[in-house]
Amino acid sequence: MFRRVLIATDFSRHADRVLECIGDIPGMEEILLLHVITGGSETQEAAAARLLETKKRILAPPGIPLRTLVVQSEYGDIVRSITVTATRERASLIVMGARGRNLLRTLVLGTVSQGVIESGTTDVLVLHFRGEDAPDPGNLEKYCQNIFYRILCPVDFSKPTADVLAFLSHLPLVREVILMHVLPAPAPGERIGNREAQAAAHLEEAKTALNLPQRRVRTMIRSGDPAAEIAACAEKEDVSLVLIPRFGSGDYATSIPIGRTAAAVAGRVQRPLLVRYPLLHLDVEAHELPPGEFGRAEEVWRAYHRQKADRITDRIFGVFVEGELASVARCRRHPDGLEVDGVFTGERFRNRGYAHKAVQALVSACGGTTLYMHSTVPLVTFYSSFGFTPISERELPESIRARFDFAGGNLEGANAVPMRRLPPA
Repeated sequence: MFRRVLIATDFSRHADRVLECIGDIPGMEEILLLHVITGGSETQEAAAARLLETKKRILAPPGIPLRTLVVQSEYGDIVRSITVTATRERASLIVMGARGRNLLRTLVLGTVSQGVIESGTTDVLVLHFRGEDAPDPGNLEKYCQNIFYRILCPVDFSKPTADVLAFLSHLPLVREVILMHVLPAPAPGERIGNREAQAAAHLEEAKTALNLPQRRVRTMIRSGDPAAEIAACAEKEDVSLVLIPRFGSGDYATSIPIGRTAAAVAGRVQRPLLVRYPLLHLDVEAHELPPGEFGRAEEVWRAYHRQKADRITDRIFGVFVEGELASVARCRRHPDGLEVDGVFTGERFRNRGYAHKAVQALVSACGGTTLYMHSTVPLVTFYSSFGFTPISERELPESIRARFDFAGGNLEGANAVPMRRLPPA
């Protein structure tokens, strides 16, 4: 389950309480106790090492090896130091307190804890305690004797939900699970009976998939703001842990660092929180759009000069991620040649290579004929990887060259480089 657990400590009272709770975590085979120093000298590093050895005695779980690590952060980036160490050490779980030194008591989640959730690729357990909001939080108490005893698990019936349910089904020590689904708040006059019935049916399916015959499993439907409803339910039901996937149905296929609901829950809930980094395989497919779907490309192009498609002259190629059009590329037929343009990826899907897949699909289908294009200067290397080479402006077909007449022959000043791709010999 959690074979190698990395515990990040800053020697605060909150961090010490975290160390005392480590025995609740199932399946540990090794514990790594980490402290990050910023701008420290050798003397500070040695002092931190001695303190870690002291804290090591607090843990001392019988039969479980424990190593201490002191890491010097680069440029004061504590979050990166923790996540890089977790990756290097192949940790299966990072454990931290919700708050630490120099954090305002008004904060529900500390900046370091939130940063680790957003930028890491490891499951993260953030521990909250009773008494955190007291003027002098010197006596922090656990919400339950066992952190994994009563779990609230919000579900949205997506792939990340399926991953979390599979994960939850193998968790030992669990005695009760609450599967909760939050419906969007109804519009004025809207009846949500059908949506509620569908959600109830999906919850029963999730309950069956969970397959926990010896444990109590309840289902619950609420309506409104998901984070607010989840936080309220956690308090009302007195749960020992909230378990959420890092991504939700609307964002796990995109490039955002953390799902909208997960981020909101992490910032609001005041119970122990386990954020699961789901192990997912995205359905990514590149193919040509039929003319009847050109409107989908125009939706992507809204943020790209509001381009319009022409059913007569255009062939449009797209990359679909979980059925959503993420990136497009167009091959347009002019009277004297084919032009590649309209290569664009929606902001949420960038930095995943989808533009490359879209252009590759276009070249594979249209590359039997000479292709022309105007590349921006920074993308010349990108298009060169598909066989395009820079050419002079006069080598462009007249109708394609005319599209840049506004530049008055100064394409470089317009940040444009004419390029051509010849068909294979």
